[in-house]
Amino acid sequence: MEGPLSKWTNYVNGWQYRWFVLDNNSGLISYYTSKDKMKKGSRRGCFSLKGAIIGIDDQDDSTFTIRVQDRTFHFQAQDKEERERWVEALELCVKKLHQPIRRMELSLPGGDRQGPSLEQRMKEMEVYYHILEEQVQTVMAMANATDEAQQLRLTAKTLLESLRQCIDMVKKTAENVDNTSSQGSEGEEEDVRPKREVKQQEDRKEADPPMPQAQAPLFLVTAQVEGAGHKAKGDDVITGQSDELFHSGSSDESSDEFFDADTVLEPPPPTVLTSPSVSVPAAEGDPDDVEEDDELQEQDDASGGVAANKSVIMHMLSQVRVGVDLTKIVLPTFILEKRSLLEMYAEFFAHPDVFASIADKSDPRDRMIAIIRYYLSAFHSARKGAIAKKPYNPILGEVFRCYWDLPNQEAAPCEESGKKLVEQGPVPYARYNSVTFLAEQVSHHPPVSGFYAECPSKRMYVNGSFWTKSKFLGLSLGVNFIGSVKLHLLDYDEVYEANLPSAYARSILTVPWMEMGGKCVISCAKTGYSADIDFQCKPFYGGKKHQVVALLNHVSEKKPFMKVEGEWNGVMYMEHPNGDKEVFVDTLTLPTIRKKKKKLDAQESEESQVIWRDVTSALRNRDIQAATAAKHAVENQQRAEARKRQETGEEWKQRYFELEGEEWMFKTPLNARLAQV
Repeated sequence: MEGPLSKWTNYVNGWQYRWFVLDNNSGLISYYTSKDKMKKGSRRGCFSLKGAIIGIDDQDDSTFTIRVQDRTFHFQAQDKEERERWVEALELCVKKLHQPIRRMELSLPGGDRQGPSLEQRMKEMEVYYHILEEQVQTVMAMANATDEAQQLRLTAKTLLESLRQCIDMVKKTAENVDNTSSQGSEGEEEDVRPKREVKQQEDRKEADPPMPQAQAPLFLVTAQVEGAGHKAKGDDVITGQSDELFHSGSSDESSDEFFDADTVLEPPPPTVLTSPSVSVPAAEGDPDDVEEDDELQEQDDASGGVAANKSVIMHMLSQVRVGVDLTKIVLPTFILEKRSLLEMYAEFFAHPDVFASIADKSDPRDRMIAIIRYYLSAFHSARKGAIAKKPYNPILGEVFRCYWDLPNQEAAPCEESGKKLVEQGPVPYARYNSVTFLAEQVSHHPPVSGFYAECPSKRMYVNGSFWTKSKFLGLSLGVNFIGSVKLHLLDYDEVYEANLPSAYARSILTVPWMEMGGKCVISCAKTGYSADIDFQCKPFYGGKKHQVVALLNHVSEKKPFMKVEGEWNGVMYMEHPNGDKEVFVDTLTLPTIRKKKKKLDAQESEESQVIWRDVTSALRNRDIQAATAAKHAVENQQRAEARKRQETGEEWKQRYFELEGEEWMFKTPLNARLAQV
């Protein structure tokens, strides 16, 4: 395959047009400054795909990456279709190179055994030459203007010129041999070399073992490691000018420098940024079997285990293609975090005071601003560690429930009608002015989770349902949340609808980290207010992590009346039309409230923490084997129950939610219970 692509060179030159040629037989990619240069054989450079990993960007449908030898190279196609063609061709080539290679002995005169062809050996020579040439350029860019450095330059120049001449001589000799062979008879070829030369060559074959196929000599490997070490010390971009001493004989220009590549030897664990958590004391009348989440249990273990199990990850990646749905792929246990996806949804209400304050605003514009403040502050609390990990996949019928008591508030006066509201609600043992939460896994194919939250004293509730679709992106994993959530403010007869951004686990081969990406909209049809929210993924050529921009609009105004921007897991600032700025929300100092739930022994059998208790216990003890066995036991039981229902024709019935159109709705929402009181 061949065609034009843009290649990211460095921060100075940016994207550069190149003509690329993929050789499927050798796994070699060659690139030229133009198609005409390709026809003339004036190659700019090349690299091998052996051991490469192909990746794509879910937020940009034209770019893709190739990671090889711990370096990442970035390319841009003209459109999505062209990228798909290149990615498919590259993946097939990498898969072919990944297949075991038959070891063959060198062929002896008169024998039937065959080794690597001369053409393949010459291609390998070109690869090694260009690797050496790039490393020499790197060393020269580091050298200072001393006599010793100048002598080193001259020595390197002589070495490269000599190697170039040797390679050209081998090519010319091979062409002469081909011409001679084509003119010979079809019978047995006659060896016209002197007998002494034949004898010497046979002696060398017996004495010298063959060099491993497609493996760089030791001095080249050493040079690559040294160059990577220099890069890792902080030179994000090396833009030293290419010295004409190091021109390749196959190119009229200096070799391209791929110093944009992310070369990381052993990255340090990311910094964990957490906000303080607040404990709300138990009040008189609270049940004895209710407990508060332990703060230490909320923090996910940042020690990971990914680096120690890199071979497992590499094997898994070799079995899947870029863009494939990971829903049915069994992921290794060591990447799991110690909670279910249903419990993760609950963490979006870890600021219950911010959530409840929405109903206190009398002006619709102020309510919209309060909703955006709550929405943007909710995402950081759903992550419990700096390292990206995956929550347990909920099984069908799994339930999680909890509640939060509002800080610095006495129990609200509650008449008999109020007590009845709570008892018929999602958490019967909560307070009248608590924020309660319940989630249920309502479907397995697709995996749909329904959740419901309410605050009876504020006459407000939330209903939502999402199913997740995960994708393999090469060097990262992407999870799309498909569905919507609606906030109902009963005192104002307002409904606000919103969606969720996608989540990405980046750098899955080293220390994986999580970011959010995608465009979201929050809108209210009655008031005419809306917000366009853009969670921005970090670009590879600069920019910051975890950026978000929100524009607040009204249908009667041509321009947004407010802009909010900053880090969704840090500080966000609001900007008014006159340019004034102030802190909108600081998630680093905004305390989270610890949720309350039944003690583990008092929970029902279908609740999340009971179902996954053995897996969680094993993970806390760092016993991956026991955690894997416990996880398989849960999954096997679910499969057995599904087979039994299929054999008996029994239809699964959801306990707390029912399907209305395309949405899963809580069966007894707050407005329905209020109508009956």
